[in-house]
Parts: sequence; C-alpha cells; structure tokens
Amino acid sequence: MAVVSAGRIGDQVALTSQLQQFQQPACLTFDFLLDESKPGNSGTLSVYLLSKHRFPTPLRLNQGTTTSNGGWKRGSVYIPSGTYHVMFLATIGQPYRSDIYIDNVELGSACYDPHSIDPTGNFISK
Repeated sequence: MAVVSAGRIGDQVALTSQLQQFQQPACLTFDFLLDESKPGNSGTLSVYLLSKHRFPTPLRLNQGTTTSNGGWKRGSVYIPSGTYHVMFLATIGQPYRSDIYIDNVELGSACYDPHSIDPTGNFISK
C-alpha cells in the first residue's frame, strides 16, 4: 500500500482485511516506511482490530529495527484470538512531504506477550 501525501494534513487512508477468525493468538508482521522530505513532516501509521460491527480497538505496536532497504522498518502487532477485521490506518502529515508505505504483510504465530510491552500508539517516523 502506498499513501502519497497529495491531500491535506490529517487526511487518512484505511486498508481493511476481510473478517477473519483467529482460533489462537497471532502475530501480524509488516514492513513500513514513513517517508518525510523534511524532519517533522511525517505522517502516522496505526493498526486496529475491528469487531464484526466495525468497532475499532487500537493494537499495541512493536516497531522493529530498520531493514537494509532504504529506511524501511519491520513492525509487528499481537492479535488475540477472536473474530476481527485488521485495519491499517495511514494519516498524512505535511502535503507532498509525508508519504507512507506498507509491504510484506505476514501472519504468523504469536510474536510476544502483549502485557510485557507498554502501548506506544502510532508508528511515527523519527
């Protein structure tokens, strides 16, 4: 997914999965890039679980290390067992200066205990 920041500050784009039943906890990992042409212009990337009725629950985000691919980072979120839609929500910063990219989304077994990490909110480029 590529979100090109040609709109206004705060514009959002969502990528939402089909309703999925998770029989056991899972780990969703993905690569992301919050591209900013100048420091302080970045957008944000959030990940939510949506109930069957589309009620959003923010996920605890684990921002991984930078990959060797030009500033891309590997991130992950813990998904508890249950039935959900998974939603990526990209919010742009400064127009034409805060593109957001997501790639290589993978679902695997549980990646960490969610109670051992403080919630960090959004992925924000630093």
